[in-house]
Amino acid sequence: MLGELSISEIEALLHRNVIGRVGMQADGKVYVVPITYVYDGGTVLGHTTEGLKIELLRKNPHCCFEVDEVKSIAAWQSVIAWGRFEELSGNEAAIAMEKLSARLLPLSPGETSYPARMGPTASGRISTQTGNSIVYKIELAEKTGRYER
Repeated sequence: MLGELSISEIEALLHRNVIGRVGMQADGKVYVVPITYVYDGGTVLGHTTEGLKIELLRKNPHCCFEVDEVKSIAAWQSVIAWGRFEELSGNEAAIAMEKLSARLLPLSPGETSYPARMGPTASGRISTQTGNSIVYKIELAEKTGRYER
């Protein structure tokens, strides 16, 4: 059976997940990328480094955010929301990072839970744990949700 999620189901799905996708568009490009996030009652909080995502969001802060839970091809829930990207600084960025750390760090693998080749120095990507981290929020203005059960 297909159906629409209630407001409370939409809110619950956004709160219990930490991986979603942001869709953005600027300069004739459409770009969708996965992010880790914390949902803070109408606001998605995230952090990243300089790259195409930030470049496009700075040019056009209107974006789409999507989260789903899939148990099987016939048992899933999905939320799509539209909002506006904004970079945070100062105290607002510090508070957002505290919320991100509190929610995401307990989910991070320990040093012994993955091969050394996957360690922090193995990646060419600049760590978002360093001083060049960009903290941001997406204020969600419209949300919709669907399911199949």
